[in-house]
Amino acid sequence: MLSWSRVIKGATSLKEYRTVPVRPVFLGEPVPEVSCKGPGESSDQEAELVLDGARKEATRLLEEARQEAETLKQQGWEEGYRAGKEEGYRRGLEEAKAEGEALRREGEKIREEARVVLKEAKEAYNETIKRAEEKILELAIEIASEIIGREVELNKEIILDIARRAIERVAEGQAYTIYASPEEAAFLRQHREELLKEAPLNARLQVIADPGVRPGGCRVETENGFVDATVDTQLEEIRRLLKGA
Repeated sequence: MLSWSRVIKGATSLKEYRTVPVRPVFLGEPVPEVSCKGPGESSDQEAELVLDGARKEATRLLEEARQEAETLKQQGWEEGYRAGKEEGYRRGLEEAKAEGEALRREGEKIREEARVVLKEAKEAYNETIKRAEEKILELAIEIASEIIGREVELNKEIILDIARRAIERVAEGQAYTIYASPEEAAFLRQHREELLKEAPLNARLQVIADPGVRPGGCRVETENGFVDATVDTQLEEIRRLLKGA
């Protein structure tokens, strides 16, 4: 008869103890079912499970890193855009100021050149006017000479009036001599008595034809002086007065 103690011991010795491997659990993943393996299961399956979990965790970490990198990239782009915008505005402002200054200097240069050109134009204008005035003056004198000749030719009274005024202006004397052109000398002789009225009492008067005297004027002489009332002398006086003016 067996004692109970031997039975219990015998039963106890029939038991088999096995170690259950602990598998790491990752957040966000379903916890794999842990089962007790029999004596015939391979440890390679356990390693495969661990490796698969590691792959999934690595994939998750890579995705998070990619998202974070994308976020940082977007933030960096926005910051870079703002910085670039501010830098571009600053550079644009500086370039605009520099261009404005260059335009101001160029405008001042153009104004200075314009002032020089205007000054030269005024000087050229004044010189042209001066030369033109001299030509105009000579032309006017020439025209006046022609007009006087025509007037005297048409109106003999003109030379008579000129001779009378010359006698009035000449220094008084007793002998008066009038030099006139041959054409007008004959006319003045015809009015000798009229001309003597302008001379002192008992004065003598003679008229001499001088081819060197142009029609329209005469020269009156006394023993005390003379008056040149020839056309050339009168025109020269007019020319002098006009140039002086």
